[in-house]
Amino acid sequence: MQLNDLKKLLSLKFDLNIWSNLLNQLFPKVELFTSPAKVTDSSVKTGGHIGNIRLDDGRSLAIFSFEVIDNILIARNRKGLREIAAKYIDQSLIHGALVFYYSANQDDYRLTFIAKQTFFNEKGELEKKETAPKRYTFLLGPNEPCTTAAKRLLELFDKKAKGSIYLADVVETFSVERLNKEFFTGYKAQYTKFIKQLPDSKHHRDYVKKLLGRLVFLQFLQKKGWMGVPASNTKWEGGDKEYLLHLIERNEGNNSLLSHVLEPLFFKTLNEPRTNDLADGILGENIKIPYLNGGLFEEDELDKMRIDFSYDFFKELIHFFSQYNFTIDENDPDDSEVGIDPEMLGHIFENLLEDNKDKGAFYTPKEIVQYMSRQSIIQYLKTYITEEQYASAIDTLVNTYQVEPILQNKEIASRLTTLLQNVKVCDPAIGSGAFPMGVMNVLFHTRHTLHAFADKNGSWNAAQVKREIIQNNIFGVDIEQGAVDIARLRFWLALVVDADVPQPLPNLDYKITCGNSLLSRYAIDAPIENVFVEYNKDKANEDKMSFAKYKQLVNDFTNSSDHVAKEEFRETIESIKNAFKVELSNQFKHKLAKLRGKISTLEAPMLFGERAKSELKELKKLKIQFNKLEQEQDDILSNQLYSNAFEWRFEFPQLLDENGVFTGFDIVIGNPPYIDSETMEKTMPEYRNLYKQIYQTAKGNWDIYVPFIEQGNILLRQSGIQTYIVPNKLVSVKYTEALRVYISQQRPIVIRDYGSVPVFDADVYPCVFILQKKYDTTDNSYTFFEKMQDLTNYKSHNEVTTEQIRKDLYWDKFFVNTVDLTNVLSISQHSLLNEYVTNICGAATVGEAYDLKSYIFEYAETQDKILKFINTGTIDPYCVLWGKKKTQYIKENYYQPIVIASQLQKYSPRRYEQSISKKIVVAGMSLNIEAFYDATGEYIAGKSTTLILGEEINLKYLLAILNSKLMGYYLRIVFNSLKMAGGYINFGVNELCQIPIASTTNQIKDLIGNLVDYIMFIKEYKENMSNMISNTIIEDYFNRLLNGCVYELYFKEHMKELEIDIIDSALELIKPISQLTTEEDKSEVILNTFMTIKKTDNPIRNRLDLFTLRSSKILKHIIEG
Repeated sequence: MQLNDLKKLLSLKFDLNIWSNLLNQLFPKVELFTSPAKVTDSSVKTGGHIGNIRLDDGRSLAIFSFEVIDNILIARNRKGLREIAAKYIDQSLIHGALVFYYSANQDDYRLTFIAKQTFFNEKGELEKKETAPKRYTFLLGPNEPCTTAAKRLLELFDKKAKGSIYLADVVETFSVERLNKEFFTGYKAQYTKFIKQLPDSKHHRDYVKKLLGRLVFLQFLQKKGWMGVPASNTKWEGGDKEYLLHLIERNEGNNSLLSHVLEPLFFKTLNEPRTNDLADGILGENIKIPYLNGGLFEEDELDKMRIDFSYDFFKELIHFFSQYNFTIDENDPDDSEVGIDPEMLGHIFENLLEDNKDKGAFYTPKEIVQYMSRQSIIQYLKTYITEEQYASAIDTLVNTYQVEPILQNKEIASRLTTLLQNVKVCDPAIGSGAFPMGVMNVLFHTRHTLHAFADKNGSWNAAQVKREIIQNNIFGVDIEQGAVDIARLRFWLALVVDADVPQPLPNLDYKITCGNSLLSRYAIDAPIENVFVEYNKDKANEDKMSFAKYKQLVNDFTNSSDHVAKEEFRETIESIKNAFKVELSNQFKHKLAKLRGKISTLEAPMLFGERAKSELKELKKLKIQFNKLEQEQDDILSNQLYSNAFEWRFEFPQLLDENGVFTGFDIVIGNPPYIDSETMEKTMPEYRNLYKQIYQTAKGNWDIYVPFIEQGNILLRQSGIQTYIVPNKLVSVKYTEALRVYISQQRPIVIRDYGSVPVFDADVYPCVFILQKKYDTTDNSYTFFEKMQDLTNYKSHNEVTTEQIRKDLYWDKFFVNTVDLTNVLSISQHSLLNEYVTNICGAATVGEAYDLKSYIFEYAETQDKILKFINTGTIDPYCVLWGKKKTQYIKENYYQPIVIASQLQKYSPRRYEQSISKKIVVAGMSLNIEAFYDATGEYIAGKSTTLILGEEINLKYLLAILNSKLMGYYLRIVFNSLKMAGGYINFGVNELCQIPIASTTNQIKDLIGNLVDYIMFIKEYKENMSNMISNTIIEDYFNRLLNGCVYELYFKEHMKELEIDIIDSALELIKPISQLTTEEDKSEVILNTFMTIKKTDNPIRNRLDLFTLRSSKILKHIIEG
């Protein structure tokens, strides 16, 4: 079958006979029942289970067909229809369903695929069962393009012809993600073609983005049926659902299409009220086009550039759009239409923002957006409804939109509704609006669910409620104007979805705003109660301003659709904002004047004697304070960095009380940008220095998300809820330690680690945290730590006391299962490495590393004393690979790299002394710690390594612990969030200093040191120690014994109780070899010891074999972990 033939069939009204024929062509075995099994449902006139499909992998799909009742609009009501068939799917018998929803009175119909499985492997086999049903839908019929559906179904035709069809193939046919990628690829190609016609400037790129954004918006609007409505129609019905395509075709060859046709459509039609909404004849004969207001089609500075493009550009663009089904209603994680929805457009536009990767912008999957939005509202409601009996019911209400009996009385339903009506939510890095849109949907559906109980007799107006939510509850800021435009567009589309007739859209200038959330010229808590004194001078009483009137003014502006009135509102609002600046500036001047007065008094000459020393000291202090304050004011007023500073109280007066005090948001939610310190130093060093001065948590090599977390908390009201998704480095790296202290002083509620889930298309491993602002620092509540196995399900879940997370600031360990957590907490009871030895340092700074490179040479005969150069990659546990493996260092490879000792001594005496000392050298990047002991000071180490210097007895003891299985197990858990691709961890000074070191006697240290000597000797010994047994087997066995001794250092009582302790026996058996002079003697001692241990009656041998059997909760986890 050809593509166009299939498109024609799919574009017809629903006909079961046509589909019976198609299904038999598509699938290997189709059985259609002669008598369908009827399904009774209030939404269904007739229909039910009409047949089954048997796939080549043995899976079965049910076929359902439903004629829905007349008042259900099939094009809109996918959510209302979704449960009809889903509840009949039995996972063990039926693995999914194809469902047809149609109506004799409507042209279009739905083909929905429902499956409970979330993931399939390459063979189409289930990887997870009993998930919530997922629904994927094609909208088909005369009003739909049907292109994507036809292409996808043709692929099934081909697969059947060439081989087999599995369940995974059906899932792929209905894949929304694949459609999104296809659309974005095509969209970006169109965008690139347009910008290539213009000068390469940000202004011109922004212009093209806005132009394409407007045209995309009109794709949704024409889908609604509101473009090109016949003038004779009194209702907004009968519009041209391909209006733009037909408009382009009517103007064929017009290379001034943009300026002569599209701009009049944008600025003089969609943005201007007209009598009876009649459009100019150039846009169509006797047609209506709605007046939208809102700002999307307002002519701005970019539009004044007077640009035109070739007619063919617009023809190709609109033809590209026409291949896709634009669905106004945003998809949710469990129910997706295979089409272009506003949420997906947000993703596309966000990817086109300027330098998005450099700005650290990553798009959050809708499953996580939904979770964060719901949990934010749940925690907010529980803050005000504290009675324990309501807690579970509030969870159910927000998560499932079902009202349990306890919430069904009017009083509690009204309390909840009022809280939902009053909540104030902000995203300070709004991007394309994913989180505010998510919160809006949660608020909308929760209020709708409660409505029948809170106001039984009241009507429900969906469009009006959404408008109220946008007006009263949602706020957002972004530094990129393009992002702000996208977010506004999505909110406008959300209103269009539920409107029966076009209404002027709200102005979102003071709801979703452009600015730098991290910078303000004026402190958010500076008093402004006198701000209107000067403003109100010489004004009539009715014109005098107050905070209440200012709030109402902004509210009136939001809803104004009269251009003249809007301009007057803008001017008044701007003059009030200037009054704010004047008042705050005057306060600053007053503070300077008071300081200047004090200084003048102390500088004035005295009639008798001289000033006391204390007065002179005070004068010096005041002068420093004055100069600093004056410089600070000058910087703020003149510094270009403050050009986009955001003044929260000026822009969002809804957050002010009657005295002008900023009350704070109830919820701050979002995905702040991720920009590491190195990138900031290169691209925005001035901002980095400024933020460091402002935010107390910006310590060390901090990432930009750190001050965003602190600022988000500052913006909250007391007991407000903060919900962010950020890199999971939050839980363990050194530079977030100050931030963890800050968070632990609040009330962390949940921390979710998505480190093992592919959330972003980048090497960023995120976590989600939810906290309550300064709830009660004396309250010992619990924080839930959840390790996620996919986007929605966790694989481990721990409750940790607030006291514990304040005491132990490395939180990775709290995500593991209960057994591992208990083990790790037990290991961590010992003193840390930096308390055990004091000389731990990086082998070289970054600057030294590059200098050192000039001193490195390949080995050659020389009379000079040399030091062998090693780096990560040539370090193994207990030995080095110098001369055996190439050493990589700053983009070069060496086989036997050396440094002349005298040259190093001249360059850096300190590094020279370290190199010739006894030391442990620890590799930087590895799966487990890899460390060796340089007993003779013959090695110099590269920049990625760490040195531990000290006494020999301690160094060998430490070496055994560092290289042990126990410490590998411990560090993989404690620093899990530091893992990079392949599971590697960069072990540096900070990580090593956190290693707990068990204290013990010198006798046991000697034992450990002797075993270390055994292993180091075997690794370097070139002869076979035995003709019967390989050196590797002997080495592995002593490694096993040494690991056993380390286990006992940390779990002594446990191993004694289970009778698997070995140190006492080892003390009697292990003899030292360090004093022996020949390799043969050393080899003989080691071999004899090995043969003794291997005897069947030896207690060490027997107990080593019992470790995992007897200690299933501790040693088994460590050994096999």
